[in-house]
Amino acid sequence: MDLGLAMLQRWWRLVYLPHFAVGIAVALAGWGLSLLAGKAIVALLFVWWLKPLYDRVVLHVLSRAVFGEAQSTRHVLGAPGEWLRTGLFWALTLGRFDTARAFNLPVRQLEGQRARAARERRSVLGRRVGSYATWLHLVCFGFEVVVLYWGLSHFTSLLLPAKAAEGQDFTQAFLSGNVFGYDDVLAYAAAVLLLEPFYVAAGFALYLNRRTLLEGWDIEVALRKITQRHAVTAMLAICCMLPLLCFAAEKDPRQEIAEVLKAPEFPHQIDSMRWQRRNPLEESERPPSGDGGWLRELGVALAGILRALFWVAAAGVLAYAIWWAMRMLPRMHSPLAEAYRPPASLFGMEIAPEKLPADIGAAAAALARAGRLREALALLYRGALSDLVHRRGVELLASHTELEALQLATKRLDSDRSAYLQTLVRTWRECAYSRRAPGQPEVEHLAAGFSVMAAP
Repeated sequence: MDLGLAMLQRWWRLVYLPHFAVGIAVALAGWGLSLLAGKAIVALLFVWWLKPLYDRVVLHVLSRAVFGEAQSTRHVLGAPGEWLRTGLFWALTLGRFDTARAFNLPVRQLEGQRARAARERRSVLGRRVGSYATWLHLVCFGFEVVVLYWGLSHFTSLLLPAKAAEGQDFTQAFLSGNVFGYDDVLAYAAAVLLLEPFYVAAGFALYLNRRTLLEGWDIEVALRKITQRHAVTAMLAICCMLPLLCFAAEKDPRQEIAEVLKAPEFPHQIDSMRWQRRNPLEESERPPSGDGGWLRELGVALAGILRALFWVAAAGVLAYAIWWAMRMLPRMHSPLAEAYRPPASLFGMEIAPEKLPADIGAAAAALARAGRLREALALLYRGALSDLVHRRGVELLASHTELEALQLATKRLDSDRSAYLQTLVRTWRECAYSRRAPGQPEVEHLAAGFSVMAAP
């Protein structure tokens, strides 16, 4: 979620301009409806109910900025179908009260999952972070209502004339529909427009982090094995110590203490040093105990507190200096890296040669002619990854992203293969993450050009 806030800090201009354009238009429409109905609460409910619309604008901009595609406000508002035709009707009806809306939104808007597939996908992604997404929703809602709306409404009440409901109690104002004024509508709309991008960005980063964890499942399995191995060792140690503890408990504690106190170390003297006056004050020169005695005691106490704080600060500075020096020193005796073993799958795709057809280009072209463009791209992408790992010795790991894999591959490929791979990766990312389906001629061209990668 902190990553989401950093993303918003980086691209806040790209996000807030289209978000403000859509949000202000919706707020003005709600204002007009409230004027027709004669009740300000209509506008307030209208602004609140259409939050899923604002969320889609923010996620549309962030999802493309993450992959290096910074879209202008004109482009976002000029192609509303890219973020409107993503289950908005369901989000405004059955899914309006989803308490993990920001976390679940990418499943529908970016992945395009629907119905049962969407429910299963949300269940898998939310197994370990569902509570975080819910608490994010509750905290942002509380901050929006308690801090922003409450503060802005009281601020606007200082600038606007007295309310029509003034002089009525709350029950009368509520029954008459005048419990909310137009200054409340203005304050709540401002609160939503300011805070909603933070909520969507944090949920989107939580979604990206969960996908990263799912792709690194093999690391989690290894850590669990280590934990289980250490748990067995700890249980064996406890079992070995229990007989000793039971045997030790049979002795009389009083007798043991008496024997310890007989040691010569206990009746000993302590040499101490303290500061005192060279010439002690006479009894007549000493201030009376009731004259300023409490001030003197307070001064001594404050001096002791300041001395203790000084030594604590000095110890902290010394510890930080040691920690910094240890970080700067070169690491000695670094463990030897294990030999690289080509993985059976990458990015959730099987890349073992036996799992792929003999002629990948021809198979992908057949899929493209049948209209199965995404499957054709996936087959070409799997074939390229298998060629890099199993034939050309590129050491790719499950933790690598597509761009990192491309950077490692270009170091081993010539210019023709590198150009083909860059085109293939860009087309696959646009299809898989940005939901931009390529044309059939483009996929068939990539399938025909796969022979460049397959050549020795």
